[in-house]
Amino acid sequence: MSAHIAGTAYRVPGSGPLLDDLLASRPRSAGRFLACDEPIRPEVIGAGAWRRMSRLGRLVTQVSAPLLAGRVDLDTLAVVWGTVFGELGPTGRFLDRLFTEGVASPLAFQNSVYNAPVGHLSNALDLRGMSETLSAGGATGLAALARGIDLIALGRASSVLVVAGDVLSPGVRRSWDLLGVEGPLGEAVAAVLLHDGEGPEVCVETQVPDEAHGPLFARARALPIEEPLRKIAGAIPPEDCLGLMPTMGLVAVAALIEAGQTGRVVEQDGTTSLVARVVSRG
Repeated sequence: MSAHIAGTAYRVPGSGPLLDDLLASRPRSAGRFLACDEPIRPEVIGAGAWRRMSRLGRLVTQVSAPLLAGRVDLDTLAVVWGTVFGELGPTGRFLDRLFTEGVASPLAFQNSVYNAPVGHLSNALDLRGMSETLSAGGATGLAALARGIDLIALGRASSVLVVAGDVLSPGVRRSWDLLGVEGPLGEAVAAVLLHDGEGPEVCVETQVPDEAHGPLFARARALPIEEPLRKIAGAIPPEDCLGLMPTMGLVAVAALIEAGQTGRVVEQDGTTSLVARVVSRG
């Protein structure tokens, strides 16, 4: 099954178009932790709503709001949100206060749940369609994309906003250090707007096609507690450019779409492999 792409956006370390850096395995930033610039509030988002969002929620909103500007189908547009770490930043702050003071605000707890970023996005933009949140380990980015394609193929929605991402919260950074994971380590959020109209086409499969059409991206380094990854001949590891992180697959898909480039992206989680094929219509 496949769907067409109406638009895409992403936030990654560094600035400028991404695909050339991915192809050259050129690092987007320096140091152990490669972080995105601080998110900037879109004009359509109220200051009060922005204050209630975590950093992850703000990055989700920054990439998603421009894709939804001017749309008249917000009551039916579906949202699929994929994340591995979720809101570990707010969760850590909530638990720290509970430990040190014995009490913690329920308002702080609400930002600790996995779907908080898209919940805030929906409230801020009055999104009223169905919404799903999923976490599938190292295959999360493409699992979210596959679910968005499914919703269109099943007739559940004519447009789906697929968003995936994770950030380097203090808890995540500390975990990487305690686990002894070598750098560079990164963060990113990407969004792809799917619809049943015209535009580039994307599908998600479970096997890498034998024929080569455009570049092939696949993570080469396993995440902590992940089974060793299957080596894929000729694949470019996106972590050489962005730093190791989950959900890189959707970022690479977004970069291909942005550049009007046909290509393939692989995500693995143990024995599970998902392959996105992007076909440019440019």
